[in-house]
Amino acid sequence: MIRATRLEDDMPARAAADREPWIRSLRPASGHAVKLLCFPHAGGSASYYVPLARSLPEFVEVYGVQYPGRQDRFADPMIDDLFVLAERIHEVLTPLLDGPVAFFGHSMGGRRSRSR
Repeated sequence: MIRATRLEDDMPARAAADREPWIRSLRPASGHAVKLLCFPHAGGSASYYVPLARSLPEFVEVYGVQYPGRQDRFADPMIDDLFVLAERIHEVLTPLLDGPVAFFGHSMGGRRSRSR
């Protein structure tokens, strides 16, 4: 049986699926007080921040941005325009901005975290 759905009904699932290649949950936290969104250095990957995620208090939920062309996204085409990359990251991060959020970036990641 085929079920008709309105576009709005499928939005959360599509948004999560769209975000999946871009965002890595490095440490979920129940009852978190703040989300920390980490932007790796040029040539880096989200996993760079795993040690940091493990060292933070339990109330911090840590996410890392996974750029195209890095680690498990090696086959994805890289984006060579910083503004296009920042716009794409902004699109996928917006659903996570539903409470207190902190941004942390290293080197070029710091520039990306402030590009928007």
